[in-house]
Order: sequence, then structure tokens, then C-alpha cells
Amino acid sequence: MRKFTLLLVAACLSVAAFAQQALGPGTGLVSPQINPDHTVTFRYHAPKAITVQLTGDFLAARPIEIDMGGQKLTYSAPGLVDMQEMPGGFWTYTSEPLPGELYSYTILVDGHKVMDPSNIYQIRDVSTWTNYFVMSSEPGDKGWYYEAHDVPHGTVSHVWYDSPTLSSQRRMTIYLPPEYETSPSTWYPVLYLLHGSGGDEDAWSDLGRTAQILDNLIAEGLAKPMIVVMPNGVWYNRAAPGAAVNMFQPNFENSRSQSTIEIEDSFPDVMDFVEQHYRVAKGYANTAVAGLSMGGRQSCMLSLHYPKKFGYVGLFSGVATPEGNEAAFKAVFAAKPKLYWIGCGKDDGVMVNSKKLKDWCDQMGYPVTLYESEGGHIWRNWREYLGIFVQELFW
Repeated sequence: MRKFTLLLVAACLSVAAFAQQALGPGTGLVSPQINPDHTVTFRYHAPKAITVQLTGDFLAARPIEIDMGGQKLTYSAPGLVDMQEMPGGFWTYTSEPLPGELYSYTILVDGHKVMDPSNIYQIRDVSTWTNYFVMSSEPGDKGWYYEAHDVPHGTVSHVWYDSPTLSSQRRMTIYLPPEYETSPSTWYPVLYLLHGSGGDEDAWSDLGRTAQILDNLIAEGLAKPMIVVMPNGVWYNRAAPGAAVNMFQPNFENSRSQSTIEIEDSFPDVMDFVEQHYRVAKGYANTAVAGLSMGGRQSCMLSLHYPKKFGYVGLFSGVATPEGNEAAFKAVFAAKPKLYWIGCGKDDGVMVNSKKLKDWCDQMGYPVTLYESEGGHIWRNWREYLGIFVQELFW
């Protein structure tokens, strides 16, 4: 018995020692280091490496075209640079001065992708993980709005709801404005915010910085306090990876199959749950829908399918064209939406259809806003569109 007790104590000490190791100082390197002149220094220790390279969206981009069933989308592939080898097997690179933004990057060691072990901040886009950092070069720039400041903060939660239409329980992300908990007699307008192909209910809260953008704009009085609902728009996935027993690898192409049709049919399940469980100010003037890429097309189709449901519609790099939908678009504008807003990058393949819809609406006398930004089909644009769009809602 004594021998068993000693072995048990030894095992516990071993586990404790292993746990303590996880509480150690990390690599001891500062990477990334944001410098006073708004350059950023990256460091990596690889004494046996032959080459170490850095790839990131703050470097000169490489455009890539993807054919999506006859429609070409232009993506900006992150640029690539060599890191400089220093004594002791350390590698370093310092960027040019950067404007305020959220930036992502990874490191290539002899051609193999690795995460920066000195940076615990990681983010997932579809099935790709990268390190990231947020920097602001001056107050009020884009990066500033993506940071958490000393302002009242809203609440972000993940909730499950029943979808009778899809015969499953599903997960969504909900943002409640800062005053929601302390103002029990106030009812709030709602924005339904949809992700793109391969995404899920975590995309807008993580990559899109929804909570930070809303917190900061509400604090400045530039946006109305609102509820933001971010559902999972891929009909065959109930939740984001790791949130349910559904081991799968997110796939950009597969998620597009039937997703628009399915969300049209199942969206009342989302709205019913939200309106039953939260203090939602119902009605056309208090309801908005917006989305990026696939979610932009879904938002467009939802507005066509339910023309009297959404008083505000935002299409971020994703639209439906008028061909075959003329009657439905006429019904949408007969309801006199308060805002029909399109945002698209000048280098984005979706711009062709965005302008086609805008031109048709102009010919019909329908008020539509088209906002053209630089760049292509990228999160940097979609975060910007969200910040612009929410400032126009519910006044």
C-alpha cells in the first residue's frame, strides 16, 4: 500500500511539473513588436533553418483569381519576404510603417508553415489558422475601432436554438449592446449579420471584430445601440468546429451548395428564436440584414423572399443580379426600404454584378448606395463595410 501511495504521489508531482512548464515564460522573444514609428518587428528562433520567410497581408499582395462557376473572384494573397538571419540562430524582419488595421501573418521555415510561438493571438478563416495583431497608428483610424477601449462593452454569447425547418439544433452568436442588461424596459432593433462561404457563426465576431466596432461606435454616438445576430449559414453544419460533435474541416466550396436556398426557408426559425428570447423591437423599421460574399447574396435573396421584413439591407461583396428577379426586386422597393447598401472592392470580381444591380436600380429609380473601396474580396474591406453600414441604421 505504501508503494502504491508513493507511486501515486510521484505521478501527481509529475503532472504538476508538466502543468508548471506550461506556465513558463514562453519563448522570451517579443514578436510582433509594434514600434513607435508604426513599423512592426518580427522575430523567430530557428538555429538549424536554411531559410525563414514571413507571409502577411501587410506585405505587397499577390492577386489570385478563382473561378466560381463562371464568376471570377479576385483574392489578395499575402506577400512573402525573407527574414534576416542574426547571430545565435535568430531571424528578424521589420516592416514598413503600417496604417491602423488588423493584420495576419504566418512564418515559413524551409518552406513549411509554422505559427509564431511568441504570439499567442491566432485567428481562423475557414480552415486556415494565422497569427494576427491589431495596431492603431492614430486615434480614430480603422485599427482603433478594432481595439477594445475604455468604453462600455456589450455582451457576446453563443446560443443554441431549434430549427424545425432543418430538423436540428443550431448555434448562433449574439451581440447585445452595453446598456442591454441595465435597461430592462428598452427594446432594441436587430441586425442579422451573415458570414461568407466556408465561414460559420464565429466569423463575424472573430475576424470581423463586430463587438469592438459596435462598442466603439455606440460609445461615440455614431451607431444606435442594437442587437447583432450572427447565425451559421451553412445548412449542413450545426456549429463552428469544436462547438459540437461534428469533426469536419470547413470547406469554402462545399458550403456554397444550396446554402442560399436553405437559409431562405430556415431563416424564420432564427428570427422566431431571437424575438422570443430577447427584447427585440420588431417591425420593418427595426430589422436589418447584411452579409459578406455568400452572406451578401443570402441577404439579397432574403430581402427578395421577404420584401416587407427588412427595412435595411447590406450587401458586402455579394449580390443577386436582376435577371430573373425583376418582379422580386420591384416588390422590395415597393416596400420603400430605408437603406439598400452595396459595398465592393474595385479589384473584386463581384464588382461586375454589383454595378449591374446598381445600374438596373438607377434605371428603375430605386435608391441604392454603392460604396467602392480599394482591394478585392478580403476581410479588410468587410470590416470597413460593417463600420460604415451600422452607422446608417435605425435612426
